[in-house]
Amino acid sequence: MAVISEITDDDNVDKKPHQELPEETRITTTTRRCSLESVPLDVTERIVASFSRYEYPAIALVSSHFRRLIASHNFRLTRSQLSVPERFLYALLGFPPHQLPRWYILYRSSSNASLRLRRVDSLPPVPYGCTVVAVGREIYVFGGCDGRQRYTSAVTLIDCMSHTSRSLSRMREARYRASAGVIDGKIFVVGGCETPSSNWVEAFDLERRVWVKSCSFVDTWAGGHALRGLWQASSCVVDGMLFNVDPGRSLGHLIIVFDLKKQVWRPVKLDGVHGLPPCIFQYGYESKMGNIGGKLVILVGDQTQWRDYEGEKSIWCVEIALRRRQGGEIRGKVESVDVVFKTTKSTPSIELCRTVIV
Repeated sequence: MAVISEITDDDNVDKKPHQELPEETRITTTTRRCSLESVPLDVTERIVASFSRYEYPAIALVSSHFRRLIASHNFRLTRSQLSVPERFLYALLGFPPHQLPRWYILYRSSSNASLRLRRVDSLPPVPYGCTVVAVGREIYVFGGCDGRQRYTSAVTLIDCMSHTSRSLSRMREARYRASAGVIDGKIFVVGGCETPSSNWVEAFDLERRVWVKSCSFVDTWAGGHALRGLWQASSCVVDGMLFNVDPGRSLGHLIIVFDLKKQVWRPVKLDGVHGLPPCIFQYGYESKMGNIGGKLVILVGDQTQWRDYEGEKSIWCVEIALRRRQGGEIRGKVESVDVVFKTTKSTPSIELCRTVIV
């Protein structure tokens, strides 16, 4: 058996002073720089594609070679062939009154690590009050209020695979806090105009990436009054059901779900509710909810930390697993409660969060 050891201290070498090794036993070593480009491209693609999408922002910072690789069409095909699509939660955090919202991604570096929010530095800030729609691996950003407090008609497309963005054709109308949704391959953007307009509703064709003629419509949804009674910004859809945070606990519970058949809100009973951060009961109306793999994810900030507070501010994240029981009852289990973001600057504002499949 041969034992190979590395000697780092020349004093440990048993040899006489100034003694040289025979010429025939000398070993000449050549130091070579290993270039990333020297590795076969298909090998690099498969290695990088096997990593979690959470790691791509960090990998892209290694070199321009990796940035080009991740942004390439062939890399997307390789990842698709490996069948490793993942759901990710993207959040917009603002720092009023001086900083516009920036994009953050919720990630877990390993299976046992806590969740964290990490800023995506390659993506530019967005206006306050913009409207965001996630379609596949892309995010569309419509309108908002620019730095001069003016409504904008700008439209930005974000590629969540490469974390790059580009401008698209503007809307006919400038909008602030409009509503939007996808129907039959088109994104319909509604309202948010400063004054009534014939372009109150605009439609964007996803395939052709152009604005098309739209028609006005009237909301005649049965049960709409019951839905709007408790529906607020902190909501999301899981398995076709609308979940909502209700800090006032109108139905006796923090989480509620809308029953489409009976057109009423129903409570979601939670196991582990005593482990929730106190701020979710006080400031849950300011929270934002998302869906990751069928689980509810709630981001909530501690609003007791006012803007002039010089200490540390934080954002909490709550993961809740859902299960349906006989009779249609839905229960939730609190799986984790983590502080996912800390700052000593101005109190962060959680503008929104969206789930993207990449």
